[in-house]
Amino acid sequence: MRFIHLFLAILVFVSFSWAIEVIEPIIIKDVSDGQTIGLGEIGPGQTIPVSIHPKVYAGGKFGSGGRYDFARVVQLPFGWKAEDSKIYGDPLQVKITADKNSPEGEYETKITVYDEGNGELLENITFTAKIKIIHDVLDVSVSPYSITVGPGQPARYSILITNKGTASDVFNVYTSGVPRWVFEKPVLVPAMSSKTVIYEITESEEERYFPEITVESTSSSLIKQKEEVIFTVQPNLLSDFKSTNHGILVFPVFEAPAYAFAGLISNLWE
Repeated sequence: MRFIHLFLAILVFVSFSWAIEVIEPIIIKDVSDGQTIGLGEIGPGQTIPVSIHPKVYAGGKFGSGGRYDFARVVQLPFGWKAEDSKIYGDPLQVKITADKNSPEGEYETKITVYDEGNGELLENITFTAKIKIIHDVLDVSVSPYSITVGPGQPARYSILITNKGTASDVFNVYTSGVPRWVFEKPVLVPAMSSKTVIYEITESEEERYFPEITVESTSSSLIKQKEEVIFTVQPNLLSDFKSTNHGILVFPVFEAPAYAFAGLISNLWE
């Protein structure tokens, strides 16, 4: 009888749930049942992946660990959405999407990691994940501030987009304030990183324009930043040279070589 009691005590000990490791969006080791962790800051509507290493190296049937089978978000703030992990995934990854109109503040979710049917005697682990919503998750800078080009020539603006949150996102770059110019450029910016893109504006009418270049998240219109620039269209010698690349229909035949040469040397400048 004493041997049976000792065996049961050992069985209870080895089947007790052990700590897991969260490896995304930030690495957090030794997450135990009932623990609360922070997953950083994201913007409204953004989706944050939470990846969990499925293996543990202690506990279980024989005291040497085992493998968890899937993970699920079991509690969410109102209006939020979630996607369960794939069964037997490596890693086990759930995805949490904030409501696109979420006010700023700290929100809590609960995630459970399952040992299916308690087959490896690991016991399930449920932990709380805190996510902070901020609207100021985006930084944008545009250079140069002012560009002058010839009619029909592209003005190229360099746009540095910084995603300050722990969720990757796709941002649309577009402009307003230039008649007949409608062009959007999508840009994927990974979490906590920056990316530089070139955005072009073209116009044929000679005038000074004051367009607004806007960078807006596809997740929520609350994540948006506008930068005003100056775009001037006026004729100049270089643009006239460049125009010869499009043909010499109105030039006399004996002048063709000269205009061809002008078009050639104009290509030496952007």
